[in-house]
Amino acid sequence: MSNKNKFAVIIAVLFLAANAVYAQSAGSADALARDALRRLDEALSGKATATGASAQSPAPQDPAPAQSTRGGQEPRWVIDPYAAYPRERYLAAVGFAPNRAEAEKKALAALTAIFGQSIQADFSAVTAYSEAVSKGIVSSSETANIRDSVSIRASLDTLVGAEIGNVWDDARGTVYAIAYLDKEKAIAVYGNMILTNLKNIEKLTAMTHAEKNTLDGYARYRLAAIIAGINAKHAGVLAQCGGPTAASLNLPSADALNIEASNIIKNVTVIVSVKGDHNNRIRDAFTKAINAEGLRTRGNSPPYTLEVNIAMSEAVFPNNVSKFCRFTVSAELIENSTDSVLLPFNFTDRVGYSTYEGAQAIALLQAEKLIGEKYPALFRGYIEGLLPKK
Repeated sequence: MSNKNKFAVIIAVLFLAANAVYAQSAGSADALARDALRRLDEALSGKATATGASAQSPAPQDPAPAQSTRGGQEPRWVIDPYAAYPRERYLAAVGFAPNRAEAEKKALAALTAIFGQSIQADFSAVTAYSEAVSKGIVSSSETANIRDSVSIRASLDTLVGAEIGNVWDDARGTVYAIAYLDKEKAIAVYGNMILTNLKNIEKLTAMTHAEKNTLDGYARYRLAAIIAGINAKHAGVLAQCGGPTAASLNLPSADALNIEASNIIKNVTVIVSVKGDHNNRIRDAFTKAINAEGLRTRGNSPPYTLEVNIAMSEAVFPNNVSKFCRFTVSAELIENSTDSVLLPFNFTDRVGYSTYEGAQAIALLQAEKLIGEKYPALFRGYIEGLLPKK
């Protein structure tokens, strides 16, 4: 059995064991079990059977209902949160502050801190992933429980499924709150998110060789690397809750996908074509910016062409002895297969000199300078902001 199938079987068992947590009746438990297996079949595009997985674990008893009290004797859970939420089933932490709202925030922060850096996510990664979901490039979870509780646009450092339990106001200016996470629920939720992300990674990296060595292929691998990084954080939560360890899951590596993205960009060719150039100086200025991002500017049948035009004309100002040259540089990055403009760029300026020929020479120098100042940042921003097409 492949590592991918082994992981799917592990998650299947975890899902089926955790279904009792969500089930309200025997019928709904059976429906959830069938749904878990259906999603596994879709993820694997085949069959993965977990021997004995149909046997369901009895649902553990819920803790006593959460209480909010004021004054009186300090509850045991203030010192030991597991007095209220047993360690066998929950992760729990206490926070305190002068008011309830802050106490609850600190309790959730303390609970999140149990995982160290395992669920912290870079903001740019969250933004890219959120945009990909909103555009339909990757799918979010199909499970109603997750869809109801997870906002894709929320920061991934929010611990999904965490809840506030007991609250105690000591009547002397301090409020205590306890945050808890049901381990079985967390294993089911995070396990399902990992499976969804694995399907997304597989979808993003499924390309022909020709499709791969394009800016779109580069963008797909970059996004796949972001999702792999998110999966690694989810796997950390899974392990802390008693699920399989990150090492045992053998998930795709974000580093490996980023390395492959770097290799792809080195094989992407952009030919620079300039009208109105002088000794290839404008072409060389654009070529330098493109090469700096790792792309090639020589090759046969390139997927992209940077079409550039530089136009110069004399600008006359009455009662001014100097001669002026107005110049305009325009450039369009063209995808040759579709003839579509991916990145437009242009600027206009003028320079003066005692002769028009001298002004033209200065204009050329100024154009080179402005290309060097403006285009690299624009092109780099475009490359860094790429997301795969829907």
